[in-house]
Amino acid sequence: MNNHRNNTLLSLLAVSMLMLTSCTEVIDIELNEADRRFVVEGSITEGTDSAYVLVSKTTSFFGTFQPEAVTDAQVFLTMPDGSEIQIPHVADGKYIVHGLTVANASDYSIRVEADDKTFTGDDYMMPSVTLDSLEYEFNEGLFGGEDGYSVFLDFQDQPGKNFYRVVYKVDGELQNTADDIMVFDDNLNDGTLIRIPIFTYSFAAGDSVDIELQSLSPELYEFYQTFAAVASEDAGSPFAAAPANPNTNLEGGALGVFGAYTSSKKSIRIPE
Repeated sequence: MNNHRNNTLLSLLAVSMLMLTSCTEVIDIELNEADRRFVVEGSITEGTDSAYVLVSKTTSFFGTFQPEAVTDAQVFLTMPDGSEIQIPHVADGKYIVHGLTVANASDYSIRVEADDKTFTGDDYMMPSVTLDSLEYEFNEGLFGGEDGYSVFLDFQDQPGKNFYRVVYKVDGELQNTADDIMVFDDNLNDGTLIRIPIFTYSFAAGDSVDIELQSLSPELYEFYQTFAAVASEDAGSPFAAAPANPNTNLEGGALGVFGAYTSSKKSIRIPE
């Protein structure tokens, strides 16, 4: 398998904007030189009937500590009807609750209490967008490069401002480095049929590809944009070793993000 990732995040974002994104202003992000801080990474997804929150402690780019799981936090989820559910700790700082009825076009929020501190975050789950089909296309190597395949997503965009993220696996392995972040909006394609390639990866014959199209709120989209702008291949976690902090929708001083998003998945195999 040949993975021809872009050499820099700058080129990744440039290609992203050329494909479908709008030109947005540069977002200034202050360097994080603070002491160890809490990190809250939470999500709730339509159709999964569960919510997931990871609570840890981390440090700045200039620190030497490794992230530490927080196992004694109190974590709560507020549903669209105002009811509050406590999310139990499972293991290693992971808090998970199952059996939820998750509806889109609704607001969700979390509250995390740890070490006499309280962190909150809320997000709006956008309406569902269905991934209609996947296609592959052979690309002949240029300028001495190797041959490969592009995989295209086809889906119908709904009228109004929409934001998307593409997450994918190759042969069952999640591609989740900073170079794999792919987010875009419908600024140039509002309400039309969108066809877009996964421009962060060159696929090979025989690859099995699982693709997830997520519909994001504007705040969650901004988080991934700023994460891509400040993270690097060496960062590992977006909070453990980045020279700046991504924009967040959390209140209370924690790093991280809480996302409520819809998801549509399909798979394709490129023949050998």
